[in-house]
Amino acid sequence: MRAVLPKEITMKKHIANCSQASALVTAILQGDSHLLGAALSSDTIVEPQRAPLIPGMGAVTAAAKNAGAYGCTISGAGPTAVAITNSEEQGKLIGAAMVDAFASHGGLRATAYVSKLDNEGARIVEKH
Repeated sequence: MRAVLPKEITMKKHIANCSQASALVTAILQGDSHLLGAALSSDTIVEPQRAPLIPGMGAVTAAAKNAGAYGCTISGAGPTAVAITNSEEQGKLIGAAMVDAFASHGGLRATAYVSKLDNEGARIVEKH
């Protein structure tokens, strides 16, 4: 997946991605699902190169957003896709839509997991 990434990028794309990285951190710290979804969905460098290599990814992103996700993106180099919402029930609907899209548009089997955003971050937990 690294081989498909551009060797050079424009300053405009660099600035855009850096601003969205800042928005992503802000969204996590504030627990803002809407901003997090928008920030994750705004990559102009990596995802446009990698998404076409994941069968059905375009349809998965569309299905997630149509089901109510605030954003959807590839997690790392794949094969994980992540969508953002603020409700466990909505998350289950979004996950089902993504699984269906992977199957029908990509010919892939997928499993969906719904997790809650932890905006506290890394911390030491005392054992009792």
